[in-house]
Amino acid sequence: MADGTCRVLLFGTEFPPSPAGTAVYARCLALALHDQGVDIAVLTQAPAQDPVDDVDVPVPVSRIPYTRNVARRYARSLGALRAAVDQFKPHCLWTTNGMGTRVAALLSRLPCPLISCARGSDIRTRLPPRGPWRRLEGLVQRRAYRRSVGVAAACGDLLTYAVAQGVDEQRLFVSHSAFDFARLDGMSASLDGIERERSTVLTVARLTRQKRVDVVLRAVALARKEIPELRLVIVGDGPERLRLEGLARELQIDDCVRFAGVLQPFSVDLCAEYRRATAFAMTSVGEGLANVFIEAGAFGLPSIGSASGGTPEIVKDGATGWLVRPDDPTDTAARIVTLLKSPETGAQMGAAARAWVEEEFGLQTLGRRSRAVIRAVINGSPVPRPAVDL
Repeated sequence: MADGTCRVLLFGTEFPPSPAGTAVYARCLALALHDQGVDIAVLTQAPAQDPVDDVDVPVPVSRIPYTRNVARRYARSLGALRAAVDQFKPHCLWTTNGMGTRVAALLSRLPCPLISCARGSDIRTRLPPRGPWRRLEGLVQRRAYRRSVGVAAACGDLLTYAVAQGVDEQRLFVSHSAFDFARLDGMSASLDGIERERSTVLTVARLTRQKRVDVVLRAVALARKEIPELRLVIVGDGPERLRLEGLARELQIDDCVRFAGVLQPFSVDLCAEYRRATAFAMTSVGEGLANVFIEAGAFGLPSIGSASGGTPEIVKDGATGWLVRPDDPTDTAARIVTLLKSPETGAQMGAAARAWVEEEFGLQTLGRRSRAVIRAVINGSPVPRPAVDL
């Protein structure tokens, strides 16, 4: 494959303005490969509500009309994928989320090498399947993995999980998400004058049981006994919000907890929350690779996260933050107190986190590694598995 002549079609049903982690990954992958001289086109689903003027990416983005009916969504996506493949004639098809992977498996013929993905719940809830519909989806997803020459796992933990579910280890490689520092630089003027606020912990998460925001609330209640001025800001919404607001009242910390609601990814409002915070904490379990830890590091924040899933691949224990025992408010509280009582330690960890994100989670790293994978699969070589500090 000659440099600059490779065409890659990125296909998945999540892409900005969706806030989903796979949408962030797809955008970063498109930018990273474009910067490496790869000819990129994106096929994705239109948003459920308002039409969009396509997001700020220098590649063509085609949108599949949205429908709430899942079976119709599969049918529309399959038809659109066939048309895109015929028109764009890619040298490689790369799927960026679970539904995209399953739709690609339904193609009667693959006209080029397929790189599929294992990003998180897509594989954990289908292999093994939970429920009749997901059993059917699981069969399709296994077919996709069998037909793939490469499978991009979000983190080493998911790579190990995929191997345990029978996915060929030789086809698997780690493909971390990334952070677009140029986008942050472009909004620096809007963030001027926003300073760090003392003893402020930030959580950014969809408010579901998996995210364990209740553990952070209980930890803050314990830590506040030693740091009375401690405050917690929770960005996000979801089915657990009412219960969590009630828990804050029950713990008698509702006066120091602010539920900020949903803030759009990379909005000035969200970036301002990162800029004001002293530390970041999210004690979720079974994550793939949570982009919020990457974002926190990019803003120079030390993080507290559970020693679970892909979190240890972002939070380097004792260096860029602390890993705590899952579902343990006492351990979490102790680390919050340690960070907030020693501003020097927090500043050092925050600086290390920023350097680590620049090294491991920058667009150049994602682009360089992804281009090497694409060149290998097009040339019929084994998928390279670059050393990653897991």
